[in-house]
Amino acid sequence: MSGSPVKLYVYDLSRGMARSMSLPLLGRQIDGIWHTAIVVFEEEFFFGGGGIESCAPGGTILGPPGSVHDLGVTQITREIFTDYLSELGSSTFSGETYHLLQHNCNNFSSEVAQFLTGNDVPGHITNLPNEMLATPFGQMIRPMIESMSVSPGGGQPVGGPPSWRVREPAGSSPWAPQSNSGQTPSAQGSNSAQTQSQSTQAKQKSRKGDREAIVLKDVKIAGVAASLREKVLPSLTEAERKSVEQFCDYLQNQNGMQFNREVVRILGRCLLNETLSQEAKLPVVQALQAAVIRPEVQGALLSADTHSPVVVFLHRFDTLQPLMLQVAATKMLSNICSDQGSHDWLLRTQQGPMGGEQVVNQQVVVKATVTGLLSEETDLRKNATVLVYNLCLGQVTEDSAVELASALLKT
Repeated sequence: MSGSPVKLYVYDLSRGMARSMSLPLLGRQIDGIWHTAIVVFEEEFFFGGGGIESCAPGGTILGPPGSVHDLGVTQITREIFTDYLSELGSSTFSGETYHLLQHNCNNFSSEVAQFLTGNDVPGHITNLPNEMLATPFGQMIRPMIESMSVSPGGGQPVGGPPSWRVREPAGSSPWAPQSNSGQTPSAQGSNSAQTQSQSTQAKQKSRKGDREAIVLKDVKIAGVAASLREKVLPSLTEAERKSVEQFCDYLQNQNGMQFNREVVRILGRCLLNETLSQEAKLPVVQALQAAVIRPEVQGALLSADTHSPVVVFLHRFDTLQPLMLQVAATKMLSNICSDQGSHDWLLRTQQGPMGGEQVVNQQVVVKATVTGLLSEETDLRKNATVLVYNLCLGQVTEDSAVELASALLKT
């Protein structure tokens, strides 16, 4: 009786870096950071932070597998297998159960392989977390790794309830405000300004465990306000100067002043103003760092075009001078992560327009973070490490996780 062949697709997320770097860092040789998937019925099935997903064989952003293992032939029908995955997706392998070290894609591949064929995946794949954690360096970076959740882009959900991560329709603009009609509360939390209570509810649903983002409240408001008045106001129109003056008063006395949302757009334009020196942009970024932890400012950041200047500014992160400007930008990003809607925006993987290009928010943010991690300046590295922690409270792609982890290993 003929059956359906079952294959194990194996990907090295480190792209060969584990093989070359593991011995000096860990004291033992590790050949790869493995991600696996089961291929059966001409479809690839895998498990990540978004739950169980599927795609055409080799169809994720990881591309073709590094190796393929023949697991045998199954007599299970596709209908039975679909029901089986649906049950797993609603229980053992729902997105909320994902844990990078203890309950990951390789555990899923192992269980599914045994269900289909009675054969297991190679032991060196499922034992990898234990090997790494058995080393002093592995124990040192364990808290950071445990906060990560990865899922390769390119798949579609399979079985079970939808995960908290909202998939925007293809072609939707990440820059434009979204209508709330017909959306679930989770979708509204990702795409539009929130009331404080809605933001808190979304945060409770989507943060990993009870972890909260680290908020940096070290801005000296009086000094920043004085710098804004001295270095930024002369370049503005009279109406813009009035808005920024009110914003300075708001920062210094938040209980007695109303927030004018237009000032976020004004500050965004200042970040992109080529006639304004980078030194003059430092208090702009510091002011945003202090302001973005407040719900009314978070709402302004999520509206219309206000994020686009921030991303354009971050796209040139490695050219920012003085060093304190990079440090301030890193702190600003960390504080943006304090709000779930803004945090989700930073980690979006949909392309959006930036000048004549199409950019991905998550790629821009991760690139800036990696630049900070690899800096020779201690203060920048320290704040970039805080940003890694905050980013990994949300949904990062496997490529992003590899970039961040590789940079951490080099620090």
